[in-house]
Amino acid sequence: MMLDTTLPADPFSQRLARIRQLIEQGQLHEAAVQLNAAQKDAPADARIPLIGMRMADAAGNVKGAIQLARHALHLAPGWPVAQIELAQLLVRGDSAGQEGMTREALELARQARAADPDHAQLTIGAINVAHAAHDDALALQWAQEALERHPRQGGLHLFTGRLLVTLGREAQALPHLRQAHDLAPNQSEPLLALLQCARALGDEDAARNWADRALALAPEDGEVRYWHAIAHGQTPATQPAAVVRALFDYYPADYDRHVAGNLRYRAPERMATLLRERFPDRRLSVLDLGCGTGFVGACLGRVEGHIIGVDLSQPMLDQAARRGVYSRFHHVNLLDALVETPGDHYEAITCADALPYVGDLTPVIPNALRVLKSGGWFLFTGEAAQPDEGDPSAGYVLRATNRYAHRAQAVERQLRDAGFVNITIEPLPELRREGDMPLAGFLAVGQKPVEQPVAA
Repeated sequence: MMLDTTLPADPFSQRLARIRQLIEQGQLHEAAVQLNAAQKDAPADARIPLIGMRMADAAGNVKGAIQLARHALHLAPGWPVAQIELAQLLVRGDSAGQEGMTREALELARQARAADPDHAQLTIGAINVAHAAHDDALALQWAQEALERHPRQGGLHLFTGRLLVTLGREAQALPHLRQAHDLAPNQSEPLLALLQCARALGDEDAARNWADRALALAPEDGEVRYWHAIAHGQTPATQPAAVVRALFDYYPADYDRHVAGNLRYRAPERMATLLRERFPDRRLSVLDLGCGTGFVGACLGRVEGHIIGVDLSQPMLDQAARRGVYSRFHHVNLLDALVETPGDHYEAITCADALPYVGDLTPVIPNALRVLKSGGWFLFTGEAAQPDEGDPSAGYVLRATNRYAHRAQAVERQLRDAGFVNITIEPLPELRREGDMPLAGFLAVGQKPVEQPVAA
């Protein structure tokens, strides 16, 4: 979240506002030209490096953005806006030195709150820092203190309610979510939060009521339609981008430590081993779907080709870029990436723990075959659906965790029907941990048939 501060109406401030608008429109080159000219005219204006920070962040250069935010604070020590902007960048920092960066971010957030406690946006920024740092107790404390000053701030009620739901305190969350809805009756976000709170409370009738009201308000919204289907006992074919992005934008900084350490996730290592066995000369290009923070690339290492990362979460891609092994990234849905990639393009496609957010694999498997070169390999993992889960005839089931599990036999059949050969479905008794228990999964591997040369 970038703080939306209003600039004064003097000509130079309005000049900076136009540069900010260029950044928001993605016109980074023109913004850089104009910002350099502004910097020459006012080298001591702290707003200039802060706008440069936004431009660097938009370009995916988080390290450069942090440096510029520090320069803004050097020019204007104690400026709360710069403190919050820097804190938000630091809390997204890489895993190396994360503990120190998190401490600094929280201290900056505390200073900003103390400097201007009545500034609602600064307070919300500080709360977001605490939340991103996984200090939910502090985030909740700050939110409750802020609500005493700003009792009609709907965003604060919505955040507080959502946080209380994640902490298992749904009964306390409900009044905040109702207040958020009352303050913004024409917005779907509070209605979706009320729906999820009702589901957590086991009140399915209330969940359906909130779902119906949200759908009436936003019938074309994919996220609303997804939750509406779930509230009415249906199984959507896949998750909307907004649902997946919200999940993974939250914690990329300590994602590696959490997944590889706490959850004992080892599938990318196994994938890298299989690829090295098939390509001992390391001459291959890989499309890594749902690359996250780049586990597969880190395990595989540099190749005589390219590793291209695809993910919906920009903070995840920022982390993956620090691996130094990916050639480039696409900030898109993996389904769209497959559809839009030309045929016969890669020697390998990997998809590690991303398909639990895609139910129906019908658009995935045939497109993967098309995108692979002759003899190329598709490797992906999934959560293994158990025989007694859901409809036994269905190829997938949506679990209470809001992730899909797939039936290995159905996956094997889909690979074969699409035209893959040399198919293996390797059981993974512990794909990762779930609630301190092993979660069963599988690793599926299939090869595109090798084209035989046409006789002269």
